[in-house]
Amino acid sequence: MNDGTEHATEQFMTDIRAQFEAVMDQLCFPVFMVDVNSAGEFSFRALNANHLSVTGLDHASVKGRKVHDVLPSRLADTITANYAKCVDRRAPYKYEELLNFETGEIWWLTTLSPVFDHDDVVVGVIGIAEDITSYKQRQFHALDSVVESKRLSEEISLFTGLAAHDLRGPLRQIRLVTELVEDGFVDRGDGKVELLTMIKNVSDLALEKLDEVLKHARSFMGVNETKAQVDFGHLCSDLAAILDPLSRIEVSYPNAHIIVESVALQVELRNILDNALRHATSKVRIDLKKTDSARNMLEIRVSDDGPGFAYPNEMLDMMKNNSPDMNRGYGLETVARLATSRGGRLWVAEPEFGRGTTVCWTIDAALIVYDSRDVPTPKQT
Repeated sequence: MNDGTEHATEQFMTDIRAQFEAVMDQLCFPVFMVDVNSAGEFSFRALNANHLSVTGLDHASVKGRKVHDVLPSRLADTITANYAKCVDRRAPYKYEELLNFETGEIWWLTTLSPVFDHDDVVVGVIGIAEDITSYKQRQFHALDSVVESKRLSEEISLFTGLAAHDLRGPLRQIRLVTELVEDGFVDRGDGKVELLTMIKNVSDLALEKLDEVLKHARSFMGVNETKAQVDFGHLCSDLAAILDPLSRIEVSYPNAHIIVESVALQVELRNILDNALRHATSKVRIDLKKTDSARNMLEIRVSDDGPGFAYPNEMLDMMKNNSPDMNRGYGLETVARLATSRGGRLWVAEPEFGRGTTVCWTIDAALIVYDSRDVPTPKQT
């Protein structure tokens, strides 16, 4: 490509971007455009008026600047990692993310689309974001009610099942005694044979109905919530960026994809990670592994190198006594209840770093993809 052609191509791309920027402000949802250079560095080109209003960012202080020069390092790392996925895939990339701006925490459903030049090279990314914060908050606030309702329903089902089981014995005895009476019974035409037959039929019908009750009770107790595939590493990255945006603490976690009830996992991991980051001295480690259980259960471990607890039960007592924090949606009490309500458990293990605290809990989940190499998010020096 000669200099004239290259200049014409650059001018064409500049014109196209300028036209799109002019249209962006007419859209009533957040839209943004970023450029990517040959070194893989991302810079903000434009944010529409709706995006600026929702996030509290200022266009003059953002336009043309690198993402890492505008946002806190950990938040910038999380955002540019998503941009890089879109560039590498050379295709649209859609995901949920939780970001913290001056206006507060916002849940986005973001769709990224690559921008190509005449040589089919990705030179930018256009993003469209839908604010789903209210939807996510409704999910989180409904979760506690769901846990309590499930606990009560299981207790009712258990009681119903036990009651039905206890009634089966006497009904079988009535059936058996009736058969013994019938054996050698002489029909005198007074209707007693018909009465015995009626007793047997009623007993058989009652046993059949009790079997239906038992079957229903057992199936009801086994009902699981809808599960979805979750990018565990992406979730850890988002939460670390929210809870420690200035990278005060080094956080490491595995790259993994799991099938799990996503809302419950978000609540559990956020609360435990928040507690670990608040008490850590320099590092937090998140581990994920399969359990020895016959069921699809995974164990999550969150470790910090903070002062720890002289007695592990102190941690468990704190979880039981903490009331929900409306800023975060839930208290640690709910984390323990969530784990238990889904067939898991929560406990405090020996400290991973020799000091500090390691909190473990099990979740009903299936491991799809796992990379044992930790993804470090280093602390800011």
